Amino acid sequence: MDYQEVFQEDTDFSFEGYQVVRREFFAHTFEPALTIRGNSIFFNTACIRKSEDVVYVQLLINQEQKKIVIRPCGEDDKDAVRWCVVKGESRRTRTIKSDIFSGMLYDLMGWDSSYRYKLLGTTFEFQGLCLYLFDLKATEVYMNQSKTIDENGKMSYSRKAFYPEEWKDTFGLPVTEHMQYTKIDLFDGYATFNVTDTQKTAAREEPPANPDAQTSEVSRYA
Repeated sequence: MDYQEVFQEDTDFSFEGYQVVRREFFAHTFEPALTIRGNSIFFNTACIRKSEDVVYVQLLINQEQKKIVIRPCGEDDKDAVRWCVVKGESRRTRTIKSDIFSGMLYDLMGWDSSYRYKLLGTTFEFQGLCLYLFDLKATEVYMNQSKTIDENGKMSYSRKAFYPEEWKDTFGLPVTEHMQYTKIDLFDGYATFNVTDTQKTAAREEPPANPDAQTSEVSRYA
């Protein structure tokens, strides 16, 4: 069956007024995610599996835009963080202690220290590297788990996610704004952070020697 016979082009159609529904509103167990607690951070299995050859990463944060970018790097690179455990062909996630980094994030965002925050990641390609983007303003907030005991004495735990107040009256971003979401220039306001260091050692990213590299655009995003 010919595609054109099924879908007729509508020359009057426009995306004006449409919103792209947030994936947080659906089940997202297998989506890449970053969980931040008051003293640690944790990348889920989906993150690790989508970057099969990556063992060390750098965390870049833009304090103005409230976004974090995860960039693959080598073991000996400055501010490298080991984000997974590798044993033979097996790879598994690990909890990364980050007292200072988490504390700074909680202060930056005005978060409640008794809650943990989960962010879904977006993958995109920049200058030949596959990166993750996490928006600190788009979080699922989890309170401590509540415990219940049924009539048979069986204990069960439950948790409830809370979302930003501004999401209440919208389904998602307008289409045009959504398309710009991963138009990221890593040399515009991003700084690397040594997550596991005992000192606050955020270092400003320096532009590359090649002036053309500063104007590179995202070539693919998902």
